[in-house]
Amino acid sequence: MTGRLLRGRRPGRGRALLVLLLLLPLGLARAQSSFLVPELQRAEANLEQASAALRAAEEHAQAAREKVERLRALYARGLIARRDLEWAELEARTAQAQLEAAREVERLARDALARAREYAERAAERERRRPSLSRALVRVARSYGAGRFTLGDLGALMRAYQRRFGAPLPISAFGQTPTHDRLGLDHRGRVDIALHPESEQGRWVLDYLTRRGIPYIAFSDEVPNSATGAHIHVGPPSARK
Repeated sequence: MTGRLLRGRRPGRGRALLVLLLLLPLGLARAQSSFLVPELQRAEANLEQASAALRAAEEHAQAAREKVERLRALYARGLIARRDLEWAELEARTAQAQLEAAREVERLARDALARAREYAERAAERERRRPSLSRALVRVARSYGAGRFTLGDLGALMRAYQRRFGAPLPISAFGQTPTHDRLGLDHRGRVDIALHPESEQGRWVLDYLTRRGIPYIAFSDEVPNSATGAHIHVGPPSARK
């Protein structure tokens, strides 16, 4: 009898609601596939649609339950056929199943929106950090010279700097240090000088190294995973461990 009843009825509101619920997850999958801002907008739109579908499903289920109660009272008084009550009960069960599906879709939409917002925030943070990172990368001067740097070269530089400025060469790192271990850099046979390359002393040191073909890297700013701040690295580039 149920099969005949289903074939004999028009699709109606419940069928349209079910189609909407089946289509919504397609949009949710797209919302979860990327962390770009447009995906955030799509996730917000999907949640609006899911919330609207949930409200409609709640109203439909409530109306179906109320209809069953009315028909049960009429059936108890012998005013309607058993078939009419059974159809109403079937509609109520179908409406309840659609309501549960709508709740699940709405939950997925909320989760997708939360993830899209998180991804969008991360993307925005990367955009905010990119200009400073670009400036740091641009402000790195390199000179590979002859590719050699010895203890004799360092001693000559220290003496020349002392004569020129009347102060010791400010060496901040001689060979491997815990900082370089943390950065994963092999700093053996290299020296870091705590001078800004754009300062008077820094420019003098760079000129000295360039004229003698001694390799160096001049950092004018922090560079993530490479330099903790402005300094002059003397010697070949540090290899990654």
